[in-house]
Amino acid sequence: MRSFILAMIVILITTGCGLEGQGTAVENSVKQTQYQVADDKGNILIFNEKPKRIYATTLSLEEILIDLVPLEHITAISEPAVDTKISLIANKAAHIPVKLPQKVSVEQILSLKPDLIIVQENSNAAFIQALKDVGLKVYITKVPTTLKMVRQRIINLAEAVGEKEQGEKIINELDAKTEFVKNVMNKIPSKDKKVLIAYSLLGVFGSAEGLFNDICINSGVINGAALAGLVRGEHLSKEKIIDVDPDVLMFSDFSSTQEGDTELFRKEVLTDPALQSIKAIKNNNVIIIKDRHRYAASQYIGDGILDIAQKTYPEAFGKNAR
Repeated sequence: MRSFILAMIVILITTGCGLEGQGTAVENSVKQTQYQVADDKGNILIFNEKPKRIYATTLSLEEILIDLVPLEHITAISEPAVDTKISLIANKAAHIPVKLPQKVSVEQILSLKPDLIIVQENSNAAFIQALKDVGLKVYITKVPTTLKMVRQRIINLAEAVGEKEQGEKIINELDAKTEFVKNVMNKIPSKDKKVLIAYSLLGVFGSAEGLFNDICINSGVINGAALAGLVRGEHLSKEKIIDVDPDVLMFSDFSSTQEGDTELFRKEVLTDPALQSIKAIKNNNVIIIKDRHRYAASQYIGDGILDIAQKTYPEAFGKNAR
């Protein structure tokens, strides 16, 4: 009987140790694959740990990344990102040691030894494939055309870099700005909403299908270019500008995408004899915003919306202006 009891004890101890060992193996397996995400093209990316050498290929993606992860986790930053004339993140970007031109080769990126590359879907397809062919982990994101898409972009990227909590903070700050504007705009009757026409150095911009149109909607202004039926890639004639008769004309303080003197261009438009009859020029109702606020496909879209709203309706914001 005593021998039987001793045998049972040995079996229990042995079995217990075996189960413990199996549990450790399972835990190790889970640790090896901490999380996985799908990019906007449906590609599955598997991460064993949070990426710590991240590279983003456009300024809008860098804007998100620089507020999303510790700066030491960004392996390089673009030269435009540190240009104080155009960048909204210049001060932060200056602390990242490696600066690269806006356009880089696959070899330059590979030399950074990144563990995650973030690209936009409108990037050259051959370039994206070449990054994948050399074994780099590539996350492809859509180009947002609405505020809703920008919010989703931030949420998705926060998940990809393993920073959901920080992503939520960024979203909360963005929502606070847009809700503030919305609450003020709700007090303005529809008949008092102003028509705005925006200029770049190439002329009037803001087709109905573009991001700027949604920025206008959320700013409480009527996009005159969309009202006139402007099609992406085309120009709006002076006749149509006169027909729209905008209440406000908007210009950028600097051009990050086109060569030219923005101040000289602004003077040419405002002194154009053909446009002197429109309300915006007769009333000298001209606003100037930061160039990056025109197409802020990042959390800074909230600043763009707030900037345009406050400058278009200064009387509505008054002491409440941020």
